[in-house]
Amino acid sequence: MIRAVPAKLVLVLAWMITIAATLVVPASPARAAAPELKVELTSLRTTGSGKKTTAVLRGTVTNIGAQPAFGVRAVLWRSRDPITDPAAFRSVLAGENQPWGALLYRTTDHYHSITASDQAFDPGASAEFTVRGTLTDLGFTSTGGVYLFGVQVLGTADASSNYQVLTRARSFYVTPPEKRLPLTSIVLLSATPTKVRPDVFANERLAGELSGRLDTLVGLADRSGMSWLVDPALIDEVVDMADGYTVLDGSNTRPGTGQQVARAWLERFRALPDDDGARTLFANPDVLGAEKNGAAKVLDHAIAAAATVRELDDLPLVVLPQGGVAGPTTPAWLRDAKADAIAVTTAGRGPMVARGPAGSTLLRLAPNPTAAGPGTEDGPVQRTQRQYAEAILGGGLARLITTPEDAAADAATSPRWLARTSLDDLLDDDPGGAVASLTLPAKTSTLPASKFRQLGTLTDDFARYRDLVPDSVLAQDEPATLSRLVSTGWIGDSTAGAWTAAVTGAVSASAIAGKVGLAASPRVLMSSRSNEFPVTVINRLAEPVVVRVVFASDNPQRISIADSAPITVGAGQSQTINVRPEASSNGLVNVTASLRTASGEPVGRSTRIAVEVTDLGMIGWIIVIISGVVLLATTALRIRQVRRKQREEEL
Repeated sequence: MIRAVPAKLVLVLAWMITIAATLVVPASPARAAAPELKVELTSLRTTGSGKKTTAVLRGTVTNIGAQPAFGVRAVLWRSRDPITDPAAFRSVLAGENQPWGALLYRTTDHYHSITASDQAFDPGASAEFTVRGTLTDLGFTSTGGVYLFGVQVLGTADASSNYQVLTRARSFYVTPPEKRLPLTSIVLLSATPTKVRPDVFANERLAGELSGRLDTLVGLADRSGMSWLVDPALIDEVVDMADGYTVLDGSNTRPGTGQQVARAWLERFRALPDDDGARTLFANPDVLGAEKNGAAKVLDHAIAAAATVRELDDLPLVVLPQGGVAGPTTPAWLRDAKADAIAVTTAGRGPMVARGPAGSTLLRLAPNPTAAGPGTEDGPVQRTQRQYAEAILGGGLARLITTPEDAAADAATSPRWLARTSLDDLLDDDPGGAVASLTLPAKTSTLPASKFRQLGTLTDDFARYRDLVPDSVLAQDEPATLSRLVSTGWIGDSTAGAWTAAVTGAVSASAIAGKVGLAASPRVLMSSRSNEFPVTVINRLAEPVVVRVVFASDNPQRISIADSAPITVGAGQSQTINVRPEASSNGLVNVTASLRTASGEPVGRSTRIAVEVTDLGMIGWIIVIISGVVLLATTALRIRQVRRKQREEEL
């Protein structure tokens, strides 16, 4: 027991010493959280000439985090190896490839100190910077070269000398080529369809565009060096508006208000130089969706409709799929259009005009002016340099201008080494080299399959309508209407349903059933074989119809009625005809009366007529006459008998 006490005491003392050491020895400081900074490139200029040619890069750095940063500085970064291979450019653009590069720290021009090493760059703070370097210092020595270039922002979290990269921004940098490259800027003149039938429009949307977006674009198309691409469907609609039109208003129509603006716009369009222009397929149908859904007639409709817009006949035809997306079989599908070119964005990089599959000519379109890169990098510098890089790798640029914003970007990215070239001159170049391949992206934007099913239904409706109205003006517009139904303008447009309903409301079987019909008495009494009764054909359509009245008897052995000859009933009118039943015996028989076209297609709803026959024919009349004679003879005999009896009683 005595020896155990010191042992316990030793353990207690050891524990106390450990606790004391823990309390006395200071803990290692917690590692400071890394600051969160953001850098944006705002401008990139090239100044000077020769060996003094200098790239001047400006931007802003912002602390978007919760921790301050110290010793913040922006330093030039570059990769000396030019990107010459389209495949390598594509991988860098997608962020899949990160070329090796290094900081440029030789002179004070190469970096910009934002704060001193012991000065805080607090959360929310923002500062501008400017860095510059000669092309010689940067290593950009190739003419017509595409390089990777930018800044890295260095700093510390704790005012130490432990500098690290806090953020970075990169862009392409292009050195001018030895020879000028072509720049073809193509203003697209098109609009979502609004015309329902001749002189009738679904709404006033086009009138608004003619005084807004399309007014701006036709002005841009008239500028020197610009080219234009027009949708024949737009011209068809503007011409129709210019001579007066109406707009649907519920079940009625009202006068349109855009006649004058249509005339003014049409005058400006017709003043554009033809040498700078081309035309698309009528209504820009969704050719990729049509090919996918086996709607081969789409191309036929577009070709037939374009033939009615004669003022554009001499313009070259440039097919423009939605977003320029075309697959490897699309050119073969378009062969009958005999297009001068197919404008695409899915042919990779290469010459602006190239040979395509199935003997086609491809016009490679530049990316949208808002496209940037590399990777997720975005901003005015990245967008501009992306366009320049595309021009170098493609031997020029063909830009599609669809909005005023596109036009502004086009004007801002037109350096001296890009020469304005008309579309006509560009298409005159004979495409050479290997056949370019077309590759569909993983996701394509097309009309839904239901739209092409509607196309089949509407085609059948038009066939029936032409049969009913042989001299129809509305049916003459069939190819144009069918082409408008599958226009790429409807992709992503919520008004497509209203337009389609307005079109089908004029020619569908259900619409006709409510406007063309038959009226007759539900019960007819026949007292003679020569009796007739009337039936009336009613036509509430805006065009005359040609129909026959057809009868089907429930008991044709007893009563039958011959079908009528074809009848023409004027627009908004009715016509009555007399029909003569043929009866072989008395009784009640139900007869169904209906309307048919000349080819036998049913029209509207049928009506039931109860025909009752009381006529006995010649034998019946003989029996009646004989009965009358017998009655008279019997009566006379009875009178003689009565008189004789009276005389006998008197005697």
